[in-house]
Amino acid sequence: MKTLITRTLGKGIDRLTLSWLLLLALTTLTLLFARHGAAGAGPGIAGTALLLALAVAKGREILLHYLELSHAGPGWRVLLTGYLVVLCGAILLITAAGTLGWVGPAGSLPGVAP
Repeated sequence: MKTLITRTLGKGIDRLTLSWLLLLALTTLTLLFARHGAAGAGPGIAGTALLLALAVAKGREILLHYLELSHAGPGWRVLLTGYLVVLCGAILLITAAGTLGWVGPAGSLPGVAP
């Protein structure tokens, strides 16, 4: 049974090549977005969330196709994808805490005298 991609391109592209092209596109998008944020005051919380979502997408692609997690049981896929989501969520929380002023420089708390 031919896939939509195989029918669209007319010749077969193996899954790893397609995965590599997707990773290349996601990396280019991440680079362009991060450079745009570096030109100003930074990407902000929403921009950081977008960058981390792209990181999760890239990580999941690597897990599924390069590490062949697609052949593993669903428990492994849920566990490792959940790990990526929790890790990126923690990074987003730390970024938001710094941006919103919940924590200050050198770990000081706002409103607390040193």
